[in-house]
Amino acid sequence: MKRKQRLDYANLAEVLRQRNLVDRRRLSLALQTSSQSAIPFPEVLVTDGLIGDFDLARVVSDLYSLPFLPVSVCTPQPEAMAGLDEAFLRRHRLIPLDRFGGLLTVCMPAIVPADVLGTLAASNNIQVLPVVGTVNTNNKWIEDHLASEVPGALPSEAVGDWSNIFDEGNAAVLMELTGDEDVDVQDGGEPMFTDPLADSLPQIED
Repeated sequence: MKRKQRLDYANLAEVLRQRNLVDRRRLSLALQTSSQSAIPFPEVLVTDGLIGDFDLARVVSDLYSLPFLPVSVCTPQPEAMAGLDEAFLRRHRLIPLDRFGGLLTVCMPAIVPADVLGTLAASNNIQVLPVVGTVNTNNKWIEDHLASEVPGALPSEAVGDWSNIFDEGNAAVLMELTGDEDVDVQDGGEPMFTDPLADSLPQIED
């Protein structure tokens, strides 16, 4: 029986690898790029063309049993923004959709880590209900309504250059599944480089 899984980039990366949707080395380097540049992992995946925007949203919706409700379908209500830290929303590409008393519905750019949603809830004394959006529609809405540009995003002339990063080296992915996940990973190889994230990310193996 499928167990409830925590919103987590490494967990998503493992599922993408096991479904043969993205190469494991590119997943590892995408996670590193996200960590080192503060660009969200889903944005790295989509911008570099490792997976389609809607394909990624579909995987997240299926994996976490969350509704797909992008801002192109559900118009955010102005009152949903009341009292929220816009810089925090911009940083994580989150869009408040609506409020129902103490419950806030937010549209994720495919996925954000559970800790981010927890911080949003705790700092505003609310409950947060996440729904799945897409990277590009969230970024476009934020650019139009919250900022002239999305903080951390690469300039347009740099888009596409990330592929050079993924073509370098024989990076092994140092990740190990947690007990919350229902996927077993079989024997993999020895790591071929020292991953600074090795202590915090589960290992993706062949």
